[in-house]
Amino acid sequence: MRFSSRANLLPGSRIRHVLAQVTELRRRGADVYEFHIGQPGLPPSKEMLKDFCKLLLEKSFEVSSYTPVSGIEELRVAISEDYTYYSGIKINVENILVTTGSSEAIIGTLLCLLDLNDEVVMLNPEYLLYKPIVQYLGAKVREIRVTVDNEFNPREEELKEAVSRKTKVMILVNPDNPTGAVLREEIIKLAVDLARDYNFYIIYDEAYKHLYYEGNHTYAVKYDLEHVIALNTFSKDPALPGWRLGYIVAHDEFVKFFQRVKQYVNINAPTPAQYLALLYLRKYKRKYLEETLPIYRERRDAIYNALVKYLPEVKVIKPKAGLFIFPNFENYLKKLNMSDDEFAVGLLREKNVAVVPGSAFGDGGKYHVRLSFAKENPNRIDEGIERIAKYLVSKL
Repeated sequence: MRFSSRANLLPGSRIRHVLAQVTELRRRGADVYEFHIGQPGLPPSKEMLKDFCKLLLEKSFEVSSYTPVSGIEELRVAISEDYTYYSGIKINVENILVTTGSSEAIIGTLLCLLDLNDEVVMLNPEYLLYKPIVQYLGAKVREIRVTVDNEFNPREEELKEAVSRKTKVMILVNPDNPTGAVLREEIIKLAVDLARDYNFYIIYDEAYKHLYYEGNHTYAVKYDLEHVIALNTFSKDPALPGWRLGYIVAHDEFVKFFQRVKQYVNINAPTPAQYLALLYLRKYKRKYLEETLPIYRERRDAIYNALVKYLPEVKVIKPKAGLFIFPNFENYLKKLNMSDDEFAVGLLREKNVAVVPGSAFGDGGKYHVRLSFAKENPNRIDEGIERIAKYLVSKL
């Protein structure tokens, strides 16, 4: 068969490859330590789901119908009020557009902004969806390498040197996936200042904005709503990844333009998911966060402490937010002449420990692995990290 040559720019996801292997191992009855998973490890609120089932029966026609392209009005109002409450800045319903997951928010925003040969600045390592889409659209990527030594933050001079009059978009993921890093507020302020000075846009991916264990989230739109487009999701803090719902917070002119693109893609975000998200925001969000954040914090502490205990030569920072930790195994892997890809394959094959190789997130991820602490409890986290250490010892 003949396929689009441009579509070949979209590589297969290495995360999905690991997921398929884990699924097969579990089907065979294997006990796998699941550090690869990119979704919350706790279920959504049972009370919320019970309420939703009642709503589904009472409003079966509405819940099964098309909605406006931008989303149902009640949900957009609820999102605007919720965002205003947490950010401390006034966000209107005209600034909100509901999307089919944050993936559509990412792709749709890039479709709205990029022309051929535009320049896009992003950090490396980076969330793996961005770079292939940018290249698919014919834009050029300019990367800033960030490392564990500076807590995966760019330095101010690096940020300034990366932008020019050719820059159309800068992509910032905060809190970050895969590194678990939180961008310093002064870096975000500088990025917004540069966006104004050079007239480019910042795509500000804040999927994990409510999963903080220390400190508070910086809402970049408070500095400039015209140059910042904030991307959000209901996959993370409410634990609804399979329902595929996200939203953007942006200037009303951008929201209107995005609607034009969206109507050619999928008409509207899934209607049932919109009603479920409305329930979450109106009734369950604060209680659910109060219940789940301490559990994730305990798991975060467990994985960091285990890495320090069993793998003293690993370079690692304790993530302040999100669901991931991104240790650098260079001191071990260089001795073994082993790549992070080979490391990940061997761990799964010999120790039933599933991780994602860091190089899946760009050259800056070489010798790293991404570990999620979302699913496993503290005891299994400790056991899993000990297995990683024993695997490395067995290869020396």
